[in-house]
Amino acid sequence: MSVLTFGGLASGLDTNAIIDALVSAERIPITRAKNQQTSLNSALTTINGISSKLGTLKSAAQALSTSLGFSSFKATSSDSAVVTSVGGVASPGSFELTVNQLAKEQRTYSNAVGSSTSALNMAGTLDLQVGAGAVQSLSISATDSLTDIASKINGSGLRVGASVLYDGTNYKLQVRGLDTGAANTVQLTETGFSLGLNVPANTVQSASNSQVTIDGNLISRPTNQVVGVIPGVTLALTKITASPVTIQVEPDPDSLKTKIKSFVTAYNDVVTSSQTASGWGTTKPGNTALAADSTLRSVLDKLASSVGNAVPGTSGLYTTLGSVGLSSNRDGKLQLDEAKLTTALTANPSAVTKLFVKDSFLGSTGAMDGVMTLVDQLATNSNSLLKAKSDSLSSQSKRLDDDIAASERRADLMERQLRERFTALEMLVTQYKSQGNALAGLPSTNNR
Repeated sequence: MSVLTFGGLASGLDTNAIIDALVSAERIPITRAKNQQTSLNSALTTINGISSKLGTLKSAAQALSTSLGFSSFKATSSDSAVVTSVGGVASPGSFELTVNQLAKEQRTYSNAVGSSTSALNMAGTLDLQVGAGAVQSLSISATDSLTDIASKINGSGLRVGASVLYDGTNYKLQVRGLDTGAANTVQLTETGFSLGLNVPANTVQSASNSQVTIDGNLISRPTNQVVGVIPGVTLALTKITASPVTIQVEPDPDSLKTKIKSFVTAYNDVVTSSQTASGWGTTKPGNTALAADSTLRSVLDKLASSVGNAVPGTSGLYTTLGSVGLSSNRDGKLQLDEAKLTTALTANPSAVTKLFVKDSFLGSTGAMDGVMTLVDQLATNSNSLLKAKSDSLSSQSKRLDDDIAASERRADLMERQLRERFTALEMLVTQYKSQGNALAGLPSTNNR
């Protein structure tokens, strides 16, 4: 309930100003606590952001951590009839192949009828079977139209699709397999009615495999995506060829450099964010709650060690990432010397691979696997450094929430009590003034 105040009307004092000043002084710690909480919440956002950036770094390291990811090759085709992509461990070489046949799905048409929606006055059963799969029997009633039968086929649950084709005069039911390959032939059996779906001549396209010839070997696949012919290379067949197509597989250093650059960018993003938050050199900290923060210093120190130390299992000229051009600047950020990397890849590609890749066959632990494990220890695991820091900041912010709420209650109580007291004072002064005025109005005893 609000307290009625007289604002110094009787006493002549500006009691509202006095009360506001006293309450403002009482609220100074609240303002200070709120500013501290803002800083803590900002620090929490920063720590979570750095954790996210470490996740990006882990993904970049993962792309370089396996032989498949590190071995970058490109495949080119001399003819658009064969589109190439590298999706596995490839090796350099030149190959010639001929596309003899494309994989196709089955397409069958019914006899022509005059309407797609009128009843066909045919009743019976239509059996569907895809390859060696189970037979699905569909009941056809005399009131069914072509559209109705198409709907029943589409609802059969089999890998078969149906639609109605209009040629400008008549309508036909088209039944097609949804998968290519000879094993996906669609068997259509009509019992009690005849739309011509089981007439061989009405199957205009049979289900078939793709066929390519390479080095005198005939290769057959159920789809037009052919794998296992050229190691690590997927061949997408688009048309039959009259003459051999040349497929060239060769190293792709640009692709590898792109992956390494992505790693460098992700690493430097973590370093920049951490240094900006905690301060570094002459750079002032971006957040007072993280000024010279030991957790962020530990993160940067551990990251620097993970990319700067010798990699176990390596020997000879290439034992550190710096020896192949990936080294740290004075500011703690990574830089890539592309010329040095190219020289190392040319001189000893196996040794360079051992630096990055964890491979028991090669006897290497790989720097990238070490980075991935470190990121888990820093940011991902339940007891990681940054999670502990995040939890600590959250707890501090929560405690300040409680402190601020309690201080707000004390300040409100103080203000209410002050207003009550000053109001009582004003009323007392008013009473005294009234009594004084009354006494002043009495006749003097000396005037007789």
